[in-house]
Amino acid sequence: MMCIRDSVRAYRIRRPAPLPLSEDDLSGIRNPLYLVLGKRSLLVHPQRQLERVPRLIPGARAEIVSGTGHGPQIDHADVVNRRMLDFMASVDSSLSAGRNGG
Repeated sequence: MMCIRDSVRAYRIRRPAPLPLSEDDLSGIRNPLYLVLGKRSLLVHPQRQLERVPRLIPGARAEIVSGTGHGPQIDHADVVNRRMLDFMASVDSSLSAGRNGG
């Protein structure tokens, strides 16, 4: 029986991985960004991205969801949805405060 790790390797062999965004690419993003990463993701390095993305994108938030791999929005939809709504509310609040001068 093929395990998940073997399936990911087989997928990577059949399909070339996209090139990661460079630090210059990420630094150019000016829109609010919320990145949700699964702690056990085999496709990205969650801890590395958790440190990298907020450092390069002003106001970006990155969080790791434990107990999941590359699909936290599927495996833990309730957690991800709640965090996403909180992020969007904080963006709305800061935009409203900026428009109202404070």
